[in-house]
Amino acid sequence: MYLPVSVKKSLLALTAAITVGTAAVPLSSVQAIDFGTIGTLISAGAEYAYLNKQLNYLNNEGRDEFMEEVKKQYGVNHDPAANAMVARIMSNLSASVAAIDPSIREKPYKYFVNNDTSFNAFCTLGHNMSVNIGLFQPLNYNENEVAFVLAHEMGHGQKDHPIQGFKKSIPFDLLSALYGANSSAAQLGTAIVSQIGTANLVTKPMEKQADALAFTYATGAGYNPGAGAALWQRMLDQSGNIKTSGVMELFNDHPNNVSRRDTYSKTLTKWSNNVVKVDADTGMISLHGKDWYQPEDMTSMSGKERAYLIAGNLSAVYHQTKKPTAQVYVNGNQILCVGNQPIMDLRPAQDPQKVTADLKALL
Repeated sequence: MYLPVSVKKSLLALTAAITVGTAAVPLSSVQAIDFGTIGTLISAGAEYAYLNKQLNYLNNEGRDEFMEEVKKQYGVNHDPAANAMVARIMSNLSASVAAIDPSIREKPYKYFVNNDTSFNAFCTLGHNMSVNIGLFQPLNYNENEVAFVLAHEMGHGQKDHPIQGFKKSIPFDLLSALYGANSSAAQLGTAIVSQIGTANLVTKPMEKQADALAFTYATGAGYNPGAGAALWQRMLDQSGNIKTSGVMELFNDHPNNVSRRDTYSKTLTKWSNNVVKVDADTGMISLHGKDWYQPEDMTSMSGKERAYLIAGNLSAVYHQTKKPTAQVYVNGNQILCVGNQPIMDLRPAQDPQKVTADLKALL
């Protein structure tokens, strides 16, 4: 799961029972088994072998039928703008992933926009992904920021975090009942779909790994390198105003919004050859350790969020060299550019001439 804070009460409470065939399987008082110690749990060997076989099926050749279960659970949303954006992003990200991890070609991602109005997205078994319709409006349909969300989920998928998480989180009583009833993979799929958004499926190391991969995938696809930090700054700016869903803040071992923003910001600075930096407290953008510009707040976006996006554009200038020779100029649409790289829209700036002159002096 990607996004933070509280899970809706209706998703927080595990269902009292999951029906498999005619048997009701209780979930309330069980403890998830840690299969890392399976060697000491001889009696669980057969159940684990069953789980491993069925999960591997759902993660590979059975992933289409598992996807149908996910769609039944969440519903399919047909918003044209959201669907077009997701299709475009997934195409771009898939090409970026394939350039460094060709295994994606053997199991390309399947995805859909669902009807949940909370702010979330997830990747589950079989490289099956879904994006809540509630993700888009809070981000003002900002494609760069949405791309980082989906790139993060692909990071989970490429490292097989979903199947690892399910193996650790399936309650032992549920597993035993499914095994005892000789349940099919489809019945297991139905059972585990009900736990998406409720079980602690990912760990802090998994989240950090997915964030790191998200930066690589998104920048490789041509998205703004500052959008990861900007996304989390937006979450901080709008804390309390966005209905969220997910498990990230439900458990203490998950990174919080501030640490994720700051980690992305440090990665951005490193990517710029350590030239471009954003002050997290003020939003001041500096080059070579010298202050350049502190973006103003706008109705749709805070100055701090703008700072990370502007810094992302600047970092592209410095990514290849610390001493770019491209010309600084303003085009006919009042966009400040360095060579072919757009940097920022000057119209919100209080003194656009000074912003331009200062960049020329610092470049």
